[in-house]
Amino acid sequence: MTSSPSLSQVLLPALEASRAGDARGFQALPRAAAPSLLAVAQRFLSEARHVDDVTHDTLMLAWQNAHCQAKSELSPEGWLFAVLASRLHSLLTAKGALASSGGVFDPIPAQRQGAALWQLAQTLAPVPPGEALSRRLEQRLQDLRRAPGLPLTPTGETVHPPLYDRRLRRRMLRSRVAYQAKMAFQHALGRPFEDFLFRRWQRNREACRTLEQQGLPRRSLESALGERLDLEIDPRRLVRGFSYPDGFPDRLERRKASNLFLWEGDWDRPRHYLADSGHVRFIQDIWRHRLAPEESDTFQQLEASRLSGNPMRSHHRGMLLDSRERILEYLRLYLLYMEDMACFGFDAGAGKDRLGVAVDRRGQLIKINKGLHRLAMAQVLGLPRITVRVRSVHRAWWDEQTRDCGGEEALERLVSALRRCTPAPE
Repeated sequence: MTSSPSLSQVLLPALEASRAGDARGFQALPRAAAPSLLAVAQRFLSEARHVDDVTHDTLMLAWQNAHCQAKSELSPEGWLFAVLASRLHSLLTAKGALASSGGVFDPIPAQRQGAALWQLAQTLAPVPPGEALSRRLEQRLQDLRRAPGLPLTPTGETVHPPLYDRRLRRRMLRSRVAYQAKMAFQHALGRPFEDFLFRRWQRNREACRTLEQQGLPRRSLESALGERLDLEIDPRRLVRGFSYPDGFPDRLERRKASNLFLWEGDWDRPRHYLADSGHVRFIQDIWRHRLAPEESDTFQQLEASRLSGNPMRSHHRGMLLDSRERILEYLRLYLLYMEDMACFGFDAGAGKDRLGVAVDRRGQLIKINKGLHRLAMAQVLGLPRITVRVRSVHRAWWDEQTRDCGGEEALERLVSALRRCTPAPE
């Protein structure tokens, strides 16, 4: 009689399949790891639903971040149980139960606790998943298999299958075609012409001085400088935001500004504070109620809209929240994003856009509307550092830093000056 394979024998192939996006990796992962994860979770949690939540989320986070395991100094088992430690820490914090956890989760980081929890797991009898958890994991597997056959969002992202509704398909396809046509035009004509003029400006050709006067093409400049436009900051100090309608009341000017790196005028005068934004209130609300998302204000508002016959829908994100289950899935999806950030830190490349900021006339950083949810998550979680990308700067500040020089010299002065920029104070 042959014995069943151990976790160490199955885990690494499952993570390798996950890195390749192979759904069979997720199928193998719960089979191998869930019994040990459940055994450890039950040592710290008394409620079965919390044990299931922690185990489910640990497996999802491991699947989504399998690429991180290859870079880790921990063994595959130690890495997996470090993910479990992070998720346990989050739940015990929400319950106010860290003091009764035997000191295992204090101090953080969880990376140092993975090996300890793996050792603990080897002393415990494996716990097979119950019916509820088995159904959830099977549904996740079906979602992963179904996702490639669903329409993409207009900008090309994969929809979250549980939130997708077939009634969105036609509008999503129309928007996708329109977006692709726009991108094709830019790729074939608009962008090459911008890049041609920008390269001439880089060489400081007098004939291209008008390009700088017009504001410089943002995409060409960002392509030239890349990560040199990135800054590391404390997210809690980034308190001021920017409103396009207030900064550029004229719609034509607003559309034009989105393509330019140099912004003129008084766009930085209106004072908007991120603490007052709906993004921050949403993230604070669901994180405060993460043990019971149905008790959050956000859930109550979405449920009221559904019951009134006006459920939240977005063909740009491919979702329709027309049932209680879909609303809860939507909230849990954002909570999983936060658990991901709490465990693995801030990923500057996550999402379709970098977390963008603009530089005002004083050389201070103001948040623009790129990555507002991710910034709110970092602030609520208390992350010490994040990476932001400068998307635009005020013309007056640019003139002060470059002192009428142009081309490559101006870009070098810009990069040097950006290192001195700090978030705008309240």
